[in-house]
Amino acid sequence: MQTADDFRFTAHSLLLALDESTINMMKIVVLSSMGSPAWKSAVIVQQASFAALHLHLGHVDAPALMLQGSAR
Repeated sequence: MQTADDFRFTAHSLLLALDESTINMMKIVVLSSMGSPAWKSAVIVQQASFAALHLHLGHVDAPALMLQGSAR
């Protein structure tokens, strides 16, 4: 079983990846390149980032690990 710190570190890393992928999508929108191959690739990366975070936060041990971290 992972520790609360391990859980938080992984969640933080996954949030950073999701943030980066979302920023990349926003850049493509600003460049009016939606529908381009770059857009399609960015959507796939952003969806994968979200799915990874969702999977991590939905882990069976997640509620207990989140409670352990809230005592700080």
